[in-house]
Amino acid sequence: MKKFFFSLLLLVGLSARAAVVPVTEPAPAQQPGFMAPARTMDHIEFKYYGFYCVVDYTNMFCFTHFSGQYMEPNTGQIIGFHDNYHLNGVTAVAGWQWRKETALGLGFSYLNDPMKSFSQIPVFLEFRSHFLRSRITPFTSLQLGYTIPFGSKNLAEEYTRIDRGGIMFAFNIGGRFAIRPKFGINIYVGYQLVNLDSVERGFGGVASTRMSELYDNIRFGLGVNF
Repeated sequence: MKKFFFSLLLLVGLSARAAVVPVTEPAPAQQPGFMAPARTMDHIEFKYYGFYCVVDYTNMFCFTHFSGQYMEPNTGQIIGFHDNYHLNGVTAVAGWQWRKETALGLGFSYLNDPMKSFSQIPVFLEFRSHFLRSRITPFTSLQLGYTIPFGSKNLAEEYTRIDRGGIMFAFNIGGRFAIRPKFGINIYVGYQLVNLDSVERGFGGVASTRMSELYDNIRFGLGVNF
């Protein structure tokens, strides 16, 4: 009887060990014409706490703006103006995220335009929200700050130059694709408003008018999040 119980205990112990320690088997050799099943996308949870940084390429088009007219100083002729500028450059934000829905950062953009009339550096606070912790998540960002002009002007006889900057506001909607838990790719579309305190317009190097102007812009961005 003792031998029976001893044998039974030994069998139970070996069975328990076999259940805990997985048995690995060699992968079957692939036969000609055999296609392995497609792997599903691995789950990646992007970090949602601590320091974060975003660097984007920004492309911005003006679609509505203040239109007006000024008097040419030499002839007294009233001249109308219509601006359609195209800005592009880099936007960078660094801040702190204390949960996936809430992040606060400080950022700036370096934006240039071919006309050399509206080049500027917006400096702003950003409120950013991510809505999922999965590999792909939508996000929104709200930016509020002040834009600083380069002070450059176009080389045409009738020139335009930002004399003083002004308040800027932007709202973006986009998505983030996580490549690693601390590195992802962003793409977004948004709206940006710039209220310039003073835009100088002149003729032949002589300023004719300086007035505030309001510009509405549509913007696109592509960059990285880490």
